[in-house]
Amino acid sequence: MNTIDKVLKKYFGHDEFLPGQRKAIESILGGNDTMAIFPTGGGKSICYQIPALLFEGTTIVISPLISLMKDQVDELLKQGIPSTYISSAISDREIDRRIEEMKHDRYKIVYIAPERFYSDGFIDALTHVSIPFVAIDEAHCISQWGHNFRPAYLMIRKFISHIGNPVLAAFTATANSKVQRDIVDLLAMKDCNIYINSFDRPNLQFKVEKKVNKKGYILKFIRSHPGASGIIYASTRKNVEKLFMFLKDKGIDVGMYHGGLSSTTRNLMQEEFIAGDVKVMVATNAFGMGIDKEDVRYVIHYNMPKSVEDYYQEAGRAGRDGKTAQCILLYSDEDMSLNKFIINANYPPVKLVKTIYRRVKRRGENGIYLNALINSYSISHYTVESAIRKLVEHNYIRVRAGFAYIASNKPFELTQESIDKHKQVELDKLSKMQEYCQGEKCLRLYILNYFNEEADFKKCYNCSVCGIGMSSKENEQLDRFLEDLFADDNVRKGSKADEDLLKKLKTWREGIADRLEDSTHISLDDMVLREIATLKPMNKNQLLEVKGFTRKDVEYYGDAILEQIYRHIREG
Repeated sequence: MNTIDKVLKKYFGHDEFLPGQRKAIESILGGNDTMAIFPTGGGKSICYQIPALLFEGTTIVISPLISLMKDQVDELLKQGIPSTYISSAISDREIDRRIEEMKHDRYKIVYIAPERFYSDGFIDALTHVSIPFVAIDEAHCISQWGHNFRPAYLMIRKFISHIGNPVLAAFTATANSKVQRDIVDLLAMKDCNIYINSFDRPNLQFKVEKKVNKKGYILKFIRSHPGASGIIYASTRKNVEKLFMFLKDKGIDVGMYHGGLSSTTRNLMQEEFIAGDVKVMVATNAFGMGIDKEDVRYVIHYNMPKSVEDYYQEAGRAGRDGKTAQCILLYSDEDMSLNKFIINANYPPVKLVKTIYRRVKRRGENGIYLNALINSYSISHYTVESAIRKLVEHNYIRVRAGFAYIASNKPFELTQESIDKHKQVELDKLSKMQEYCQGEKCLRLYILNYFNEEADFKKCYNCSVCGIGMSSKENEQLDRFLEDLFADDNVRKGSKADEDLLKKLKTWREGIADRLEDSTHISLDDMVLREIATLKPMNKNQLLEVKGFTRKDVEYYGDAILEQIYRHIREG
């Protein structure tokens, strides 16, 4: 048993490498710049974690997944690997402390968000750290032709050159040949060894279901697969909440996950799903990145994703144990319109972006309260938030503790042409996704060809186009049956208060009053709590519909009350 096999066994508990892992690791340890394109579940993280353990000094892992950095570090610490992370989620003082620890070789692996490299001071501080190896996760984000372009990734090359050009490795699950060339060129990778695993996963059955009652289809599918773990993706938080309540009211043991939930609730839901306590998870695409669960038997998309890359990454969370799993996309023409709306809203007019930038700049060091900024515009809040995200992405402003501040004094150079270019890339990818759904080509073959992979078949006989789906007649009969069975598609609560929930809310209120030592500060009287227990609001907008519940109440108590409701519904 050689060294890397011993490390694999000691720290990760595996006896064998997955396809491609050994070659990538040996390439990195040999001092070669390396790119690994492994589909979801292909084991990319081990490819940089093992070299990190064998190199002297501290390995830097650049990752855009700030929300998952802590989870990844926690797992490494459990395995006895000294690790930490640096992102906007921690204070400047704590960042300085962690950098000081890095200078003394206290960590083997440090995760860093790419936005940190906008700071010359931060880069200079790392020049005093021994960094033999830098790994770049989600490397497709550096390409303007990728499905998640992040301008901050373009700063990585500057960082690499400043720290002495260590060994460089780029990892991604989704990159066609054009994006691969971009990664190599923009990172200036020298004599790069490229390892590409096949995108074909024969254990996955791909299906597109058209013109079905989506909620009814999902309910019937779950009931016909009792005990199976599955993920159901929806494109918006509102759809997630509606589908969650629908399934819960039908007696399904279901969890819910989206970015609008409190971190406590998200962690609870994630842990219950991984442990198998919750079998079905309804979620936005915020769920799944870094989730290590091998026995997911199905992934159903309630809405069509915006790109083949997104779809393949999300669907690929099924069947990681190599056993048969189903990937089902419920397609409707409305999905195309919804995605176009989302894409257009994500690319606001440059005039709005510039106006917001000037307003933040005028406030100087005091910054401007984000909610006040957003509410000051009569246009869609989503559009204003998108404009703010553009300013953050391009390092014009930074956001901390609910306030926006100027990040640098560089001139405003973002153009409408640049915004429109990236929007068109997303619209083109959306058209390819629609083509996948509407076409008559083998679904597996379509995916492989999309990622520039040749196949030795024309039909896989393992997708809905090639023959595993039900006949049209059977589908029509199912549609009619489900339409009759689930005619009431509007899952709303009854007119009576849920007395058990009301009791829990009162107990929660008493706990808050005890901590404040002044119950008069609590503006939530019994009538307000009774209406909350009647309506069971699922988000903060619905909380505002509760009579007597103010915006200040939402700010103070919103997350806590929603968590009480989610827990109550989960406990059934």
